Amino acid sequence: MLTVEMLQQNTQLSGLTVEQFNAIAEMSRNDENTVIGTKIGALHGQYDSDILSITGVAKNSGEKSYDYLKRVLNANKTDLETLATTKQELATAKAKVTSLEKKIAEGAQDETLKQQLKDAKQQVTQLQNQLTTKQQEFDTEKQKLQAQLQSTHVDYAFAAATSGLKFKTGITEGVQKTLLNAAKAEVLQRGTPEFQQNADGTQKLVFRGADGNVLNNPKNNLNPYTFEELIMETSIKDVIDTGRKQPGGGTGPLGGGGGGGSVLDLSSMRTQLEADKAIEAYLLGNGITRDSAEFAEQSMQLRNENNVASLPIR
Repeated sequence: MLTVEMLQQNTQLSGLTVEQFNAIAEMSRNDENTVIGTKIGALHGQYDSDILSITGVAKNSGEKSYDYLKRVLNANKTDLETLATTKQELATAKAKVTSLEKKIAEGAQDETLKQQLKDAKQQVTQLQNQLTTKQQEFDTEKQKLQAQLQSTHVDYAFAAATSGLKFKTGITEGVQKTLLNAAKAEVLQRGTPEFQQNADGTQKLVFRGADGNVLNNPKNNLNPYTFEELIMETSIKDVIDTGRKQPGGGTGPLGGGGGGGSVLDLSSMRTQLEADKAIEAYLLGNGITRDSAEFAEQSMQLRNENNVASLPIR
């Protein structure tokens, strides 16, 4: 995102007024918010599908992803019903103990009542132990599910943050994957990811340091670090061609690059299949879904700009 300070440092814009600087900065901010919002929506659609495959619980029509996730975490119907039944049985047994104790306190000396009281107390103990065990099992499974879903969300966020990176010439695909994995590990070692709910129901990813505080970027007015910013402070920064970084990280519009060239460099692709996969990942990373007319239009545009048809199919 362009700021007034950044614009004022550009000597080619020295003739602009303060009002014009502010207008450009506001346009840049609004454009970035639109792109990021669209991308978040696409990512939500992707991990909604993963939640379904992991849990088997379908999303309701019109349900927000955040509410869907909360419902899923409490959707193990069998376990919840078992816990509820055990709690009810425990409450009944405790009530029975109270009733028998009252009768004995009032002077009843029937040996049968005393045995019933003894049996009722034993049942209370057994049910309490059973409830504790079931609750621990339920909590353990819930934590495992939360961790699995969190990992899925982080994976998609990382894919979006790195979808537009351009590696320097000579770095093979295998090495790129290794470097990306290393960068991801560096970021996660530096901070623990946390998804916070925005007022509009979307979620924002922040990172908390070992001290429990959100990591803020001193180079960006102490706003919380984005995934992209943290990635570019890892060792991967030394192998990224910053002069040709694509806007897949959500900081620029889809369209032609400077001088009329393509915004997506496919020069390293060896086949049409590889190129089409790269185009698909790029468009999805920019929040353009497969079922949209824009997806087909931009796919064809990027194919033509990069002369993909000249490559072997496989």
